Amino acid sequence: MSGSINTNLAALAALRSLQSTSSALTATEKRISTGYVVADALDNGAVFAIAQGIRTNQAGLGSVNTQLNVALGVVSVANQALTKVSDLLTDLRATLTSLSNQLNDSATQANYYAHYTEDISEITNNLNGASYGGVNLLGTSQNYGVIQDYIGNQLSLTAQFTNLTGAFSVIFQGGGAVTIQTGITGAQVAGSILYYSFGSVVASIGNSLNVIGNLSAHINNQITFNNGISDGLSQGLSALVDADLSQESASLQSLQIKQQLATQSLSIANQGPQVLLSLFR
Repeated sequence: MSGSINTNLAALAALRSLQSTSSALTATEKRISTGYVVADALDNGAVFAIAQGIRTNQAGLGSVNTQLNVALGVVSVANQALTKVSDLLTDLRATLTSLSNQLNDSATQANYYAHYTEDISEITNNLNGASYGGVNLLGTSQNYGVIQDYIGNQLSLTAQFTNLTGAFSVIFQGGGAVTIQTGITGAQVAGSILYYSFGSVVASIGNSLNVIGNLSAHINNQITFNNGISDGLSQGLSALVDADLSQESASLQSLQIKQQLATQSLSIANQGPQVLLSLFR
């Protein structure tokens, strides 16, 4: 190749090599500092868009599980109240059985009735107090919905005692003289309550416990499922955008050496015209 002071091809080649190496070094340093091979849309627009979609789904799953944990609290409180009511019904049955004994004198009946009304009051308090975050599934007809996955499917928290309230009213406020206000007036009435009403109340409580138990199991399973989906999304996201730091570290050292060599090559190439000038001395 002929020597020229107008066009220094060797210097141009060295400069291009230095620029390419410096660009690669900058990209490697970015991957090491961020931990991502695709940190933003400038690295790879298509992959970054996919990654952002995955991150949105992950955030949605986190929010969903937060709401499901609240729902789990609502169901757990309802379960505790129902279990207590079920226990109280056992005691209430014994009291009603004693009240139905026609051999009791008036003082004994009064004592049993006091016990009866105390159980009724405690049952009522348990039902009314089974609230979590302002939500009570007991003694109401209002159902509640909670989102169970990131695409928006709803899980219905079905209210209990919609029918049980009526069954209890037979015991609490039944017709004739059997009312809370006037009290139980005789052993016959207590026996009638046991025979006609009490069994349906126990059955309703059992049904509600079953519903609440199934809801609790469903919510726990859904939370576990969502966590599994989130883990899968994390694994997929990592494969898309995470940098291999051991590989990037090796690449960094290599590029640093190449940059030094390219700088030296450019310096040597820039001395070419000086060599040509020496021919005219």
